[in-house]
Amino acid sequence: MKRVYYHSGFQQPTLHWRRRGEHTFQHCAMVQEGAGRNAQERLWMVDLAVDAKEIVEFYITDGAQRDPANRWYESRTGLAFLQDGEIFTYRPAAKVEAPRRAYAPGQPARIFSQSLQQWRTFRVYLPRGYRQHLQRSYPVLYLQDGQNIFDSGSFGSWNAHNALDRGIRRGEVEEVIVVAVDHGAGRFDDYVPSEDGGANDRYARFLSQELKPHVDRLFRTRQGPQDNALVGSSLGGVAALSIAWDHFHKFGKVASLSGSWWLKKFQHRMLGQARRPLKIYVDSGNAGPYNDCIHHTVALRHDLEQKLGYEMGRDLCHVVGDHHSHTEGAWGHRLIHALRFLFPASGAPEEKAGLPLPQRRAA
Repeated sequence: MKRVYYHSGFQQPTLHWRRRGEHTFQHCAMVQEGAGRNAQERLWMVDLAVDAKEIVEFYITDGAQRDPANRWYESRTGLAFLQDGEIFTYRPAAKVEAPRRAYAPGQPARIFSQSLQQWRTFRVYLPRGYRQHLQRSYPVLYLQDGQNIFDSGSFGSWNAHNALDRGIRRGEVEEVIVVAVDHGAGRFDDYVPSEDGGANDRYARFLSQELKPHVDRLFRTRQGPQDNALVGSSLGGVAALSIAWDHFHKFGKVASLSGSWWLKKFQHRMLGQARRPLKIYVDSGNAGPYNDCIHHTVALRHDLEQKLGYEMGRDLCHVVGDHHSHTEGAWGHRLIHALRFLFPASGAPEEKAGLPLPQRRAA
């Protein structure tokens, strides 16, 4: 069963819906569930007799009016609350604050690392409604090369907020806190495992024993490994997987975008060890110098499947960005695939627990 709520000034809305893959929309009248947020608005509701996990596409009409004006919304969870053009999996505040950077422009936060014996800068991005929905806690994404994630660094920017906000707004991705960690002067040492010539064990201690506890104290985070992910690109992609592999009790999800998998010694160690309880996303482009080393990523995916038993679609995802080269813009473009896999909206705790939807008003 799916339930759709709708805050609207429509007089008698009709919901048009179909399962993804179907060609024809069915339609049913919505019923008034209660008052709206002002005198001109009402809260409407309808139950659909489809499985909560099915993806349903829908739009709403009232005479000549249509919402949205083009295409449709999607529900991927048992509850879809449509308000001001955004999908929520819970009843939101009457007016939801936009997502925001929790740092002043040009003045990101710093923390002194005992492990690294230096200051490290990090940038926190909070999801919509963070200061209003005080009962909610959030999973956390830790991204490497933080100066390039939301802001423009030496090689451009991911503009990660674009993919993140759009995925959350559409009800595809769970609301998450993002912590973008700037690299230091010794980027190779920070990101590369010792067997491949780096020293990322110190950086791993900084992330797991210093920065993560600090973030957990400052923000309403969910602290289990299944709610904390490491994400990185290029050498940062090697750091993400190798650190998650060795610290899976802290970070249970990982995304390596265009990982520098020409580094082989960590991979050899990984293949000789017990399979970790991780959810792993890997990708690359197929253009630019050396075709973004796609052959190395494909080989890694094969080893994860054949030698370690990860299963595509369950705890492993592999994406190829067509005509993508080794750039910040390409990683920002592909980030949505990693987000959908690691933190789908259907994975939020309220969805995992199931919703006690009544059997009435099914359409």
